[in-house]
Amino acid sequence: MMVNELVEEKAEVSAQFFAHLLQNMSSGMIVIDQDGLVTSVNQTAASLLGLDIDSMVGMPYQVFWPENLLPLSLPLETEIYRETLLRHSNGRSIPVALTITPIASEDEGHKLISVTDLGLVERFNDSLTHTQRLAGMGTLTASIAHELNNPISIITASCANLQFDIEDNALSLERLQHYVQMVEQSAWRCVRIVEVLRNYSLDGALQMAVTNWNKIVEDALTLVKQQFEGQFNVSIETDLAEDLRTVMCDHNRMTQVLINLLTNARDAMKETGGTIHIKTWMIPSGGMMPGPNLETYTRELAMSDYYAVSVSDNGPGIDLDLIGKIFEPFFTTKLNGTGTGLGLFIAKRIVEQHNGRLWVENNPDGGATFVVLLPRQVQ
Repeated sequence: MMVNELVEEKAEVSAQFFAHLLQNMSSGMIVIDQDGLVTSVNQTAASLLGLDIDSMVGMPYQVFWPENLLPLSLPLETEIYRETLLRHSNGRSIPVALTITPIASEDEGHKLISVTDLGLVERFNDSLTHTQRLAGMGTLTASIAHELNNPISIITASCANLQFDIEDNALSLERLQHYVQMVEQSAWRCVRIVEVLRNYSLDGALQMAVTNWNKIVEDALTLVKQQFEGQFNVSIETDLAEDLRTVMCDHNRMTQVLINLLTNARDAMKETGGTIHIKTWMIPSGGMMPGPNLETYTRELAMSDYYAVSVSDNGPGIDLDLIGKIFEPFFTTKLNGTGTGLGLFIAKRIVEQHNGRLWVENNPDGGATFVVLLPRQVQ
């Protein structure tokens, strides 16, 4: 076999391998030549656009990307990331993330475009958020059972005492009123716990409504306080501003954020126990936004009131080499099998869905503080 034939055979095998690889990618893949024409496409990308592979080959990319923002010449080892809209064959717009990379080959100017459906990513993230919330409910079972056991015990004891007094003919009107009051208060306590639990487990899109900032803290503590104090020797102190006005947010998801932060603080003190301090306050419009360090302020706030809540612990703090990574998905410093690395990632995502900010810093005297800053009106 001649050298030229060997070269041609090798090139053909390489082309077949590339084509096979392209078709079996889970992400959408499109190859564009120097003239902006599609030379290769996989089924994932074609299906996303409502087209078939054969019809896309030779098609100008402007047909499905009307923004016409693709640079026809890119230096090698350059990568461009863009979030944009592609056009489906039926005319609707598809939100996507594109990664554009030049291909090193004999045909100069070819580019590989990786396509990610942002709608699919958002649905996956919503599912992940709900799954993490349900998993959190599982770990809170002991605390919830204890919370319900207290008022139920009061109800049963009051009923038993009431029955005894009736049989002994020693029931006065004042004593009857006392029993009724205790039973009513305990019953409403049970209703409150079940309501918080039911709301916390709800799934779906953001449910924006007017709510009370401090009520979010109270709901979170309803689900965790007993377990923290009884099982982990972690006490919780609160410093809640009394003059807070109502805030527009998804109450249940913000409760999830706070539970995630509280759980993270509890785990930081798991070996020795300690104290968690929760504080709420308001920053009026025109005030200065706190910087990453609570002692500094970075810029003037927009024309909106901002609400803040901080969760502080007196544990060992966060290693400075890790503090920039703790909001990354699946990153955890816990032992294998004891943490998913999703709690802080999901908390940050929920806060950002509300146009807010979440950050962490180490305390000067030990431990760490997480701060949530949320605009009173969603912008």
